[in-house]
Amino acid sequence: MNSGTSCQNAVTSTLSTSEPETDIAIVKIDPQPYGNPHPNPQEIFFLIEISDTTLKIDREEKALIYAKANISEYWVLDVSNRQAYICRHPTPKGYKSETVFSDSEIINPLNFPSLS
Repeated sequence: MNSGTSCQNAVTSTLSTSEPETDIAIVKIDPQPYGNPHPNPQEIFFLIEISDTTLKIDREEKALIYAKANISEYWVLDVSNRQAYICRHPTPKGYKSETVFSDSEIINPLNFPSLS
């Protein structure tokens, strides 16, 4: 499985009428030399938002957009409180689970369980 990292890029919107920008997107690598610059939801392993003043927007508004787009995993890293909100199992109404991790806990991405 080829993957890559995309920083501060919009996620192509089959996501609704918006095209939100996330801080980090772990995506499948496009094998074509001039592939689509914006990944679509099927090409996204997970998204990471680095959050400070936008925590409420990231956890509520963006999380709902990503869940509706069927992004399997969305992380919000709360820099002020040194916590990570890990959202998994998307539905059209939002993520089924949100787990809060402290900065000393280990997180394993769903698509890369051997990484932490």
